[in-house]
Amino acid sequence: MRFAHPDMLWFLLGCPLLGLLVALARHRYATLLQHLGEPRLFQHTRSRLPWLHRPWVQVTLVVLPVLSLILALADPRVSTGTPYVKAGALDTVMALDVSTSMAAEDVNGRSRLAVARDMVRSLLPELRGNRVGLITFAGTSFRQAELTEDLDALDFIVEHWVKEGAAGVAGSNLAQAIETGLGLFSDDQKRTRLMLLFSDGGDESEDLQPILARAASQGVGIVTLGLGSLQSSRIPQYDAQGKFTSYVEVGGVVATTQLNAKPLQRIASATGGTYVHVQQRRNWNHLLTRHAAASGLLTHDEKPIFQTFLLMGLLACAVQVLVTRF
Repeated sequence: MRFAHPDMLWFLLGCPLLGLLVALARHRYATLLQHLGEPRLFQHTRSRLPWLHRPWVQVTLVVLPVLSLILALADPRVSTGTPYVKAGALDTVMALDVSTSMAAEDVNGRSRLAVARDMVRSLLPELRGNRVGLITFAGTSFRQAELTEDLDALDFIVEHWVKEGAAGVAGSNLAQAIETGLGLFSDDQKRTRLMLLFSDGGDESEDLQPILARAASQGVGIVTLGLGSLQSSRIPQYDAQGKFTSYVEVGGVVATTQLNAKPLQRIASATGGTYVHVQQRRNWNHLLTRHAAASGLLTHDEKPIFQTFLLMGLLACAVQVLVTRF
């Protein structure tokens, strides 16, 4: 809960003083009754609800309406719904590894790239009103979409155009992928810059360190998402009809692949991002909410609840009327 007008809360400091004044007034009233006659007789003839005239009840019935009014004027609000990224606050570049090894089916029985595509598509609704760009990479990298707010078109590209082996060059050149991704960002300093890199890892190269230093200097946080098993997996091949034909071979030997998390962890650490190992069957919606990469950009829809405090004050006033009548 937050208050839209927190400055009004300073008036709460007067509530203890008000309570003290009411208590002193009650004490003065009781003293006058003692001078006029037997206090118990007055209380018996005056009220059928004597407990309402206890000092602490009287103090509460006076202070509570004032307290409730102050809280209502402060306009309390509670968050509703799922957090989302504020519109116009973020530029995001999605970098998808499309090397041959991404065809390995070791992420819940699905290929690594298929899972990565689904994750990207599930993230796009969270980024409505913000700009998103897309690159694909393997041994080399390609710009698939410049920064755009047309996320429906981007969703179509991810679903239909991103395929294993599309880069045409073997390997996973992480340094070149990051460099290409940095080239998509504009000079708009008002927007936070974020890169999401989906890969099963790659060989660490000497070129990686200066690229990471450049990303950090430009304020680009990189969230790396490692896809694949830590155990060796074979890479299946399918024909045009989607029928399995064989496993990828290198030199007549069936090739295997496994997640290389070390370079991905290094990238995230050097840029203030987060490393996520994608391995469990889970709902990847709201990834940005669950991880701190863009936590400072998240906001909620809010619902005002000042009516609750006004109702409390009115109820206290109603009880006060009962005290005077009964």
